[in-house]
Amino acid sequence: MPVATPNPATTTLSSVSRVDKMDERKRPASTANNSDEAAPPRKRHAANGNEREDYEKYENQPEEVWITNFTKGAIFRRMHEYRRESQTFSSRLEELHKRSLYHDDHIRIVDAWWRQFVDELELLVDSKVPSAETVPSEQPYLSRVAFHDTVDFQRHLDEKKRSLASRAEALVGRIAASRGQTNPNVTALESEVSALLAVQKEYLVKLDRLSNEKQELTEQLNLASLRYFKAEKKLDRAKSAQVTELEQQALSRDARSGQGFNGNAEGSKAAKPSTNHAELKAKIEEEQASVKKQQEQIDSLLADIKALQDENTKLRMTKDPASGTEEDFAHTELFKSLRSKTEDLIKQVNHLETTNSQIRDECEKLLAERTAFKRQLDADTQAVTTELDNELLSRDSDLARIRASRDEHMTELNSNKQVLDQERTALNHLKELVAAKDDKIASLESRIARLEPPAEDQEMADVEAKLDEVPEEELRAKFRKLQRDYDSINHELPSISTAYKKAMALAHNKVMNLEALERKVELILAEKGRVDQKYFAARKDADMRVTEINTMRRQNSKSAEIIAQLKEVETSNRCTMANLEKQLAQLKQANIALAAEHKKLESASIEATRKSEGALKEVQNLKELISVRDTSISSLRSTTLEKDMESSRLKAKVDSLTKDRDQWRRKAEGNSSDVEHNLRTLMLCTICNDKFKDTALKTCGHLFCKACVQDRLTNRMRKCPNCSKAFDKMDIMAVHH
Repeated sequence: MPVATPNPATTTLSSVSRVDKMDERKRPASTANNSDEAAPPRKRHAANGNEREDYEKYENQPEEVWITNFTKGAIFRRMHEYRRESQTFSSRLEELHKRSLYHDDHIRIVDAWWRQFVDELELLVDSKVPSAETVPSEQPYLSRVAFHDTVDFQRHLDEKKRSLASRAEALVGRIAASRGQTNPNVTALESEVSALLAVQKEYLVKLDRLSNEKQELTEQLNLASLRYFKAEKKLDRAKSAQVTELEQQALSRDARSGQGFNGNAEGSKAAKPSTNHAELKAKIEEEQASVKKQQEQIDSLLADIKALQDENTKLRMTKDPASGTEEDFAHTELFKSLRSKTEDLIKQVNHLETTNSQIRDECEKLLAERTAFKRQLDADTQAVTTELDNELLSRDSDLARIRASRDEHMTELNSNKQVLDQERTALNHLKELVAAKDDKIASLESRIARLEPPAEDQEMADVEAKLDEVPEEELRAKFRKLQRDYDSINHELPSISTAYKKAMALAHNKVMNLEALERKVELILAEKGRVDQKYFAARKDADMRVTEINTMRRQNSKSAEIIAQLKEVETSNRCTMANLEKQLAQLKQANIALAAEHKKLESASIEATRKSEGALKEVQNLKELISVRDTSISSLRSTTLEKDMESSRLKAKVDSLTKDRDQWRRKAEGNSSDVEHNLRTLMLCTICNDKFKDTALKTCGHLFCKACVQDRLTNRMRKCPNCSKAFDKMDIMAVHH
């Protein structure tokens, strides 16, 4: 029988999933729940058959059906192999995830320890805590340890190394510069640092040893996994129904060749030269077929290589920025589309710039006209206002001068009147006092005249000078006289003093009344002066208001005409301004629209640039994929060539075996007996008794011909005729004996 090996590269994922779903759905419960079974269930053979019948039935099956069934078995085994690999990879992924978490934590702890160590060194050197500005900004940690293939992680470690080395060099330099006397703390710190460095080196040695052991164990694990996968694959093949059938075929061939050797020893010896000639002829045909197939493959490969070279040259010229020139880029569709879009954008931008410049010039012109008109209007108004202010100032100065002179005369007149009134009042009081004085003097003179002493007293007064010479009796008489006078004076003196006091009190009261009246008069005069000033100020204000009113009336009559003219000019200017503002609003809207369009164009340009960059990146990715695909295609092509050569050899061998089979079949039919006839009828279908059994039902394992099974499916008679078990279209499997 022919032996064909399927190409795993030609099997698609859809066929695998379809076969998986079919087997999961239609397989019996006893076999579906068994996770250790790695192959489809083996068919149940008939109990009353033998190896010869199996071989003949297998021989009568077409080759395409056998290859299809073998391919299905290989696909099924490959599917289970993929499933086992996925389970293995999932477990390894979980383990690697846990180990990556441990390594990430380890890296973070080591990095934090180094930063703390450098900060402690800075604290010892500078005697102050390092600020946040002096500490360099740390980049986020990369969760990778195997960095020999990762450029980013290598760059990250180099940056960390440079930062730590620079800080350490700076610290060592400062320590060497400021190291005068060795401090015991510094010595202890150096000893601790040395111990830590020794521990670190020990850890590094252990880490290196563990990494080597890990690498060795990984290699051993890979080898063991490879051996395990190979053993599983061999086990799957051994459990496969097709391998079982091949083993049965080999056993039947051995039995048949043994019988032929025992029965026809002499015939084989006689036909030995012809057999050798047939074998040589078969080998020659095999080699010729393989050579022819190789020639065809070489021609097809040369044609493919030429086409691929042309396509590669074209792609390299059109898509490779490093090797392509500007002329090569100019002929690409992408470059043409981008250039047309860029030209359109440039035209639109130029148009927008020209329009914007025109609008800006018009706006500047309108603003200049508006500014000039405002300046002219302000100048005219300022001139009229200045003229009116000057005239008003001259009138105010004249009025103030007149009012000042009037106020001076009025104040002088009032002061003179007050002085005259005061002098008149004082003169009247003096006159009254003089009259009272004269009256008092007259009364006192009359009293003095009444009280004048007699002549004796005069004599006594004259004799005072001669007192020492006066006798005692005279002195006593004089004394008695003086005593009497003294008593009379003492008797009159109280009345005189009381009269004097009364006169003085009356005079004092009058003087106080006069002073109070004078003060009241002064207050009244001052109040009168203030009131007069207020009155004069009010009159002054009234006069000013009257003059201002008159002046403003005159000015109003003059400026009414100017205002009318200005109103007319203002109405015309307002109309002009309204028109200009409308135009300005329209221009602003147009400018906004143009700006929005410009932004859209800029965004479109940026999008086109980004798309071009993405296209370049995609081209680069496609190049990498093409390189990977080329390698895979080359490997597949080499395997395909080998398989084609083997297939051509096998086809030639199959042709020779087919001829031998036909020859042996003719011989067997010529020498058939009743036993062989009964065995042949046993291999026929039990439904039609015409065709051989070539189709098995997976649900029960019974065998029928394909036509009968298809007829029952078409007529919806989907039960086995032998055991009445239900089956479906997916439960049919072609078999060979």
